[in-house]
Amino acid sequence: MLTATLRSMLAHKLRLALTTASIALGVALLSGTLILTHTMGIAFDMLFGKIGAGTDVVVRTHAPYAQTEGVGTNRGPIAEDVLDQVRGVDGVRVAEGSVQGYALLTDTDGRAITTNGGAPTNGYSMPADEGLRGDVEVLTGHAPTNRHEVAIDATSAADHDIPLGSTIKVLFQGPTREFTVVGTVGYGDGITDLGGTTSAYFDTATAQRVLGTPGAFDHIDAAAEDGVSQAELADRISAVVPDGAEAVTGAAVAKENADATKKNFSIVGILFGIFAGIALFVGSFIIWNTFTMTVSQRQREIALLRAIGARRRQVLGALLTEALALGLLASAIGFGLGVGVARGLKWLMDTIGLALPFTSLQVEPSQLVIALAVGTGVTVVAALVPARRATKVLPIEALRESAPGAERSSRLRSLVGLALLAAGAAGLLGALYGDGGMKLFGLGLLAAMLGVVVALPVAVRPLAAAIAAPLRLRGLPGDLARQNATRNPRRTSATAAALMIGLALVVSMGVFASSLKASFGDVLSDRVDADLYVVTASAQAPGYSPSVLAAVEAVDGVDKVSGQGWGQARFAGQDSSYSSIDPATADTVLNLAVTQGAIEDLGPDDVMVSAAAAEQHGWSVGDTVAAEFAETGRHRLHVAAVYAGKGWISDDYVVSRAAQEAMAGPQLVAGAFVTVDPGADRDAVQDSIATALADHPDAKVLDRAGFEEETSGFIDQLLTFMTVMLALAVMIALLGIVNTLALSVFERTRELGLLRAVGMTRGQVRAMVRWESAVISLIGAVSGAGLGIGIGLAMSQVLKDEGIKAISVPVGQILVYVAVAAVAGVLAAVGPARSAAKVDVLRAVVTD
Repeated sequence: MLTATLRSMLAHKLRLALTTASIALGVALLSGTLILTHTMGIAFDMLFGKIGAGTDVVVRTHAPYAQTEGVGTNRGPIAEDVLDQVRGVDGVRVAEGSVQGYALLTDTDGRAITTNGGAPTNGYSMPADEGLRGDVEVLTGHAPTNRHEVAIDATSAADHDIPLGSTIKVLFQGPTREFTVVGTVGYGDGITDLGGTTSAYFDTATAQRVLGTPGAFDHIDAAAEDGVSQAELADRISAVVPDGAEAVTGAAVAKENADATKKNFSIVGILFGIFAGIALFVGSFIIWNTFTMTVSQRQREIALLRAIGARRRQVLGALLTEALALGLLASAIGFGLGVGVARGLKWLMDTIGLALPFTSLQVEPSQLVIALAVGTGVTVVAALVPARRATKVLPIEALRESAPGAERSSRLRSLVGLALLAAGAAGLLGALYGDGGMKLFGLGLLAAMLGVVVALPVAVRPLAAAIAAPLRLRGLPGDLARQNATRNPRRTSATAAALMIGLALVVSMGVFASSLKASFGDVLSDRVDADLYVVTASAQAPGYSPSVLAAVEAVDGVDKVSGQGWGQARFAGQDSSYSSIDPATADTVLNLAVTQGAIEDLGPDDVMVSAAAAEQHGWSVGDTVAAEFAETGRHRLHVAAVYAGKGWISDDYVVSRAAQEAMAGPQLVAGAFVTVDPGADRDAVQDSIATALADHPDAKVLDRAGFEEETSGFIDQLLTFMTVMLALAVMIALLGIVNTLALSVFERTRELGLLRAVGMTRGQVRAMVRWESAVISLIGAVSGAGLGIGIGLAMSQVLKDEGIKAISVPVGQILVYVAVAAVAGVLAAVGPARSAAKVDVLRAVVTD
């Protein structure tokens, strides 16, 4: 039986190649994801290990709770006099204070050196002791020694042509300052930047003045004498540091920072894993369809095996062995392709501006095991139902012809599909209009999609009749194409379902993105009353210096400037994001629909809460909200106002910018609204602001049209990324169409020969197969477009409380998707159509 199984696989090389490819592509994406995420994890470990290589113990303030916004937990400063206490501890070779903060470099022409993907633009204090620097090394020039000097990362110097001795401006949260570049910095092993970030290094005193608070450090780094371990030194220092401070080993800090960063970027691995799962799910339809068709075509072969004594268990084992061998082969090939896919995914992230630290690809045996297990498991599970069906073939079938006839859809399957669809619809409605939440929405969406897949055979005939109606104009080939597409509804639906899933997800993303862009315009109209917008120079930058606001306010013709920020803290015991506003100007530019209190009452010890949060907790004006900030600990804030106008601000909590500075430390401005004086020319004021921002290249001014265009561009960029990732699932679906048609041509050899015998030309045979492929593709495309529109509308509706108010369906874009699917279906049929046209007329009278 094993020999027969292997010979059967090798006897149909095209079927083997196409099915292997469909599995291998899905496994390649899974393997690429595993390799990429593991490589990034190693890169983060190496990165933070290099930065802290010379530090044995870090002394820092104790954080009230672990918060991982950015790298590690934000903490308050530590007093400068603690440094003398640390230096006096037995076993300390050297100790220095360390400062880090926002520092945006400019080139010699004053242009901002922005980063991709919102990577930090940081400034650091350069330790005077070279041992404390770890792998941070001065590549050219020398370390800064006074308040006029700076050393920058070698990547920025090379990419922006900044020679040693040149004068550049560096932007801080305070005033912009000029420095002379005296050195370039690297990080060992040829690394010239910290994972796409820019870095500026100053002597410690200068760093305290421009980055932190004079008289304090962010933390204190200590190196041990020979023979003293990190743990031992940390214990000794812990005994002398004041209350509220802690001493932690350098290795522990490096691991904390690496783990925190990997956690923040874990969404990358999750996202790629979802796409890999979609690709494998689509591939499973092809596997199921292939085995179903091969079981049908090998009906006489299986019956002969049964006639000469093969038991049902042996038949089942033979087919599952074939699936196992196919899965192992395809998974091994997919894993090999995964190395290239990992590089492709890294390139894709770089292209969309998400620059991440990277090192040589880290391929581990565990990744191979996972890839083989998943790929082989999916293949065997998909083949299980057709294999069980094969065991029911009776020996008498050996006397029958092998060509399968038309097949009727199962009534039970139809009922199950409709039941799943109804359950899914109920779950979606419960999430959209009830209190079901996102979990119920996800379950409802999954059930609805499964219901459509299961019940699709019922819709194949009416869909094919409607889609193929124009083919009547093509004569006999068109009419036969329609009949062939509806001859076996299960097969057609399985082939079309693979394309339907991929296209449904693409269309749903398009509808959601279109609704998001339309809602953004509506939010600006309903919730914002500004003439101009001051935004970051780079769309993904975290913010700009507060000094920008003062520069804009000084421009003639400017009436009000209202800055905004955001952050993360705990409110009522739960982690939450919050927004910060200027209470003196926010009411002028923002319509928050305040139902209790007033925005201008928002003081340094107050908070404004959303109507939903107020209802949930029973709060009203004057009540107390327990808040906790990682930098300063616990606070009791008073409710100054309740607002119902979510849209521009989607957070449940709003504090004043002054309160944020006091409780969370110095902050960048996320954006600002500008109103102009009555009678002033808006365009002229915009030009004047742009001139004023020449010394502040981290910000730029836009009118409303420009603001909408920039935001829409960012949404389109994300949509392109999603579409590219989903394109792999669509490609696998097209392979399924090729596979189905190739197998169909094989099983219809006599039929095709007979058509040729009664006068059908080779061109008509090719046209018939091409039109059949187009019909199958359009069934998948039309059903996928319909399902995708529904999913997109549901996603928009469930997020209505987050500001998505408008519904927009990009009809033109969806029609293009459907047309491309039809063309792709025709192209997928080129090979099978040529094979069909070459069928010998004499085959019409030959029996197997």
